Amino acid sequence: MKLLLTSAGISNQSIRKALVALLGKPIEQASALHVPTALYAIKNGAHLSANVITGKLG
Repeated sequence: MKLLLTSAGISNQSIRKALVALLGKPIEQASALHVPTALYAIKNGAHLSANVITGKLG
């Protein structure tokens, strides 16, 4: 199992490149699991989490 932990998702080109390198294939061909529960502890965490999941943030 390979993990890439970030605090803001795939938010810049260097993180994207690191993810592609870990996967060994294009992101579009991969399966992923996003666990947003750390966001719940901060103000508006549920709203931020929803935005991350829907691609509006991160």
